Amino acid sequence: MTGVSPSRYNVIIPLRRGRSLVFNSLSGATAVLEKRENIKLRRLMTGQEVRRDAVLKTLLYGGFAVEGGVDELEAIEDEYRRARFDPSTMVLTIAPTLGCNFGCDYCFQGIDKPFDRMPSEVQDEIVSLIVHNAPTLRNLSIAWYGGEPLLALPEIMRMSERFTNICEIESVQYDSLIVTNGYRLTEEVANQLHQSKVQVAQVTIDGAKAYHDKRRILLGGQGTFERIVSNITGVVNSTPLRVVIRVNIDSRNKSDVPDLLHFFHDAGLSHRSNFSVYFAPVEAITEGCHSVADQCISKSGYAELETDLQHLAFDLGLASLPYPKRFRGLCGAMRPKGFVVVPNGDVHKCWDTVSLPQMKIGTIFDLDAARTSQIAQEWAEWTPFNNASCRSCKLLPNCAGNCAHKFINPQQTLGEAGALPCPSWKYQLKERVVSLAIRQGAICESDFDDAAISTDPTEICSVPPPEDMIKSSRGVRKLLPLIVVN
Repeated sequence: MTGVSPSRYNVIIPLRRGRSLVFNSLSGATAVLEKRENIKLRRLMTGQEVRRDAVLKTLLYGGFAVEGGVDELEAIEDEYRRARFDPSTMVLTIAPTLGCNFGCDYCFQGIDKPFDRMPSEVQDEIVSLIVHNAPTLRNLSIAWYGGEPLLALPEIMRMSERFTNICEIESVQYDSLIVTNGYRLTEEVANQLHQSKVQVAQVTIDGAKAYHDKRRILLGGQGTFERIVSNITGVVNSTPLRVVIRVNIDSRNKSDVPDLLHFFHDAGLSHRSNFSVYFAPVEAITEGCHSVADQCISKSGYAELETDLQHLAFDLGLASLPYPKRFRGLCGAMRPKGFVVVPNGDVHKCWDTVSLPQMKIGTIFDLDAARTSQIAQEWAEWTPFNNASCRSCKLLPNCAGNCAHKFINPQQTLGEAGALPCPSWKYQLKERVVSLAIRQGAICESDFDDAAISTDPTEICSVPPPEDMIKSSRGVRKLLPLIVVN
């Protein structure tokens, strides 16, 4: 026997003439296997003995086959733990205010937000935290959050200056982004942010003007589309700040999104190095937005819609074709040195809970106690490798649980998103891999039957979520990919 086995993380898409298109989520490789390579992989899958030759070497190189004795699940977990518990990385989300000038009905923080701004004593404690950790850090990532963080621009500027000075002295790599509604993101503000080492601004626009102005409105009910578009056009044309547009999608605006993409294209925002678009589902993930639960799209329905929109955005020069990222669920909340700090100094692990003080882990003024609180321990102990569904899933190396908040606090999320905290890739994996291969010139549409590229989620993950999780979510209201193409 060769002592070689097929990878458990292969997703195989049959092609005509005895070939196949294979994606491996562990190695990140996608390959077109010619007939002889495909036959050898099929023999491995049925436990047959195969000869060591150049064909097998190709399968091993792409990660589609592994040497005997290799425990792929153990290898993934080791890699995940090294990344998650890396002591040289700190990820802080800072909300200088929770106040917001918008009144969006689907906001998970609710409409009634406090407008207090972060006082100097809280800022000083955050600086002290960074100073204390800086000698052991290689990377410090800051996300400015809210509410609407630009309502507290002076606080952002002051803290940014202090953070960057510390990082310069200690030779720490610093990166920063801001999540803003864009209403105050003028060219002048964008230049100020960029001078403060903020590289990216995420701005939400949920459709063309007619729809956006019904949904993302000022507290007084006025529309915001023209002001936001004017701002971001000026920023993209005149500043180095990168603007990433997030489009939140539910049943109310799904048909309006293509018009928005064409609007961006016609506005001259295509093929710009500092402008791109991505999509996200509206989900009822906290009590603050439970009222929109009935408007949320099903997992499979959203995945199909997102795939079509991604293709359109790519064709219009507004986005690159997505490729499954590594450990999507490894956000700041999962890291021991990952915290969310709100204006009064309360500390959370996840920014989805910032409007729920009962879900904080503690306070910045006693971070040692916060780290050992019961809620902090729940976050520290959660891992996708203790979940039967995640362990059985072919997308585990990419997904890594996707969203720990939905597992740890299932009572907060209504509907399917709580029962199935899975990414859209699980429902459209084959279709997206095929689309990427076509656009790279590896295959063409005549190489496959449409039925062969339809994703069956049970093929990706054979173990359903626990019944108690399904019940709680329904009943409670509270690397660059390695591309190998032969």
